[in-house]
Amino acid sequence: MTKMTFTLALTTALTACSVDYELSGDRPDVNPGDVTECPFTQIEGTDLFAYDCNPVFTSTDEDWGGDVGSVGFYATDVMGHPFYQMWYTSSSTDQFGSFGMGYAISSDGTNWDTHPNNPLFEADPNGWDKDSVAGQVIVWDPIDKEYVMAYQGFTLGTGELDWDTFETDNGTWGIGVATSPDGINWTKSAKNPIINFTEDFDVFAGANISPCWPLTITLNRRGFRGYIAASRAEDAFLGEAACHIYAMNGVDAETWVIDDSAPVFEAGTGYDQMGFTSASIVELGDTQYMFYTSFTDWVQFDGYQSASNITVNLATSTDDGATWVRDANNPLPISTTGVASSVAAQVIGDRVHIWLTDQFDGQSAIGYFLYEPEVSESTESSEGSEIAE
Repeated sequence: MTKMTFTLALTTALTACSVDYELSGDRPDVNPGDVTECPFTQIEGTDLFAYDCNPVFTSTDEDWGGDVGSVGFYATDVMGHPFYQMWYTSSSTDQFGSFGMGYAISSDGTNWDTHPNNPLFEADPNGWDKDSVAGQVIVWDPIDKEYVMAYQGFTLGTGELDWDTFETDNGTWGIGVATSPDGINWTKSAKNPIINFTEDFDVFAGANISPCWPLTITLNRRGFRGYIAASRAEDAFLGEAACHIYAMNGVDAETWVIDDSAPVFEAGTGYDQMGFTSASIVELGDTQYMFYTSFTDWVQFDGYQSASNITVNLATSTDDGATWVRDANNPLPISTTGVASSVAAQVIGDRVHIWLTDQFDGQSAIGYFLYEPEVSESTESSEGSEIAE
């Protein structure tokens, strides 16, 4: 992995970015093969292209973390050149769920320069998210001129009964929001968790759904939108229920309403029979593209369960995300390990750029892929930045 001087690269990019971002936020239209060290090779029978020198990033050269976890990306045009930003989690201790978040930049999407002060975003030792921050997705808000991050956080409960209140300590689990003027310095919302999965979705108290985990959010001309994976209440009692996709709308970054009346995308049969583990949505022309990871089985561990036999897939929507159609090539042949953990997509020009956290040569790392669907030249693409990545 080629390294560049972070201070010089970041100063130059952000100086320009402070102007270009605020005025336009335009995506660069660049042929990736013209700026990367290695070419992209088309995967036979698909519109997908794999970077020949994958993986493009691991965190093994940093002294604060281990394997790469969830990732969030944002790309923009800076003085006519692409400027890629990546936020990634990595376990900073051997304790379950303990993650910090690092930041890196790139001029080509393959060679990344990590920030010298990583991790830049961590769990609050005295807060609701003291045991984990992960699953982040980042968007740029052109109105407030700031980055908005949505992330999953939790505090592990003790499981002990309080004999005064007769309540069990189940901890806190939910979605938090943070904002930043530069992608580096973050301020967590005082309203966190903005969605409290532990308190607000008790199926024994009449909740319609039982959340599995947050998936993604988007910000475009229609405002904030998001999706979570959740099980129907009547299925949640089974313990190994499927995780369908439910939509949520944001009044602003801190105020969300989940439509729990019915899923917009149900778990299917075969490769996604148990539902969805991560998702990233972009818009190109009149079509929305959802790249998602799904699974077929639950694996039980001491105190928790985890998804297994994971594949990477694609679904499209032409009715503004109300319904989704699975791609005929699913599962996509960009992962065969069964353990892909996070997918992030960005539209640049007429291509979708995909970064996938998966196993490469025995370690968790990030691979780089392209998707080039046929889009009518007469139809302009609408930017859909995402959040949970």
